[in-house]
Amino acid sequence: MSTLRIFQCASNLVFALLLTACSSGGSGDEGGAGGLGGGSAGGTNEGGHGCFSTETTCDGKCVHLESHPSHCGACNNDCGPGGQCVNGTCAYDCNGTLVANPADCLNLYGAFEPAPPECAGCGTVNPETGGCGCPSPASELPLLVQSDCPGVPMRSATTLRLCVTPTLAPDSDFGGAYQVDDLDGWCGSTAQCRVGNPMAGGACACPAGFDEVIGLRSILRLPCNGAEGGSVVVLCGNKDAPLKTFGGAFQVDDVEPTCRVANPWTGGCSCPAGTNEQVYRVMVDGGAGLYGSSIRLCLP
Repeated sequence: MSTLRIFQCASNLVFALLLTACSSGGSGDEGGAGGLGGGSAGGTNEGGHGCFSTETTCDGKCVHLESHPSHCGACNNDCGPGGQCVNGTCAYDCNGTLVANPADCLNLYGAFEPAPPECAGCGTVNPETGGCGCPSPASELPLLVQSDCPGVPMRSATTLRLCVTPTLAPDSDFGGAYQVDDLDGWCGSTAQCRVGNPMAGGACACPAGFDEVIGLRSILRLPCNGAEGGSVVVLCGNKDAPLKTFGGAFQVDDVEPTCRVANPWTGGCSCPAGTNEQVYRVMVDGGAGLYGSSIRLCLP
């Protein structure tokens, strides 16, 4: 037999052996033991080999149910936009705190007003805490006002403290607050801006889209010299958004005409359905001189 003929026979034999190995799954890196275990939800993945023992097969792919945002805790359990899978449970970032329900992520957590130093206790408690304080993850936004003790003819410096978080969601109904003085540069204020809005980068402004701008009057006692001056607390809202934290605000004076500032949510000195009226005392100026008034927040 010629050398060429021997070479052709040998080549045919090698080719036949390779076909046999492929048809019997004899490749060393497919299937086999190799430390792989079967997943519990659908067999092998689309490559044909089994999943690791820590994985589960979902839609033909090996995934970790503890951390996969589209298969969190179970196949096809999608955490959705902004969600992350933590130990098999969907979680959402709420101003640096993970919450289980994105509806729990709010930017207004109530408000409170300490009583003036001459009065005992908490003037108006925060309905979220039952006291003069903010719940986590909110922080205090202090707005300088003057208040009086009920039934006592006096006035003293205090603060209306909103409990806010700085992050705005697309469906937020509250856009923060700020405070402007009547004149420039009183006691270290920037122009007329005494307290900036954390939801507007610290400026005395409302964020874009928060077109319900509610200006509420108060006299304040200047921190540098104790003199009195006029100021306006401005609240920013969006009444077209689903009501979750803020149903607007209005202001009622102790003297006629009592309705000083109407609520854009209702067109009058009232709260919309589904909210409760929270009363915070201030002092204002008008034709009758200096007298008592109340800022009223409408909170769910």
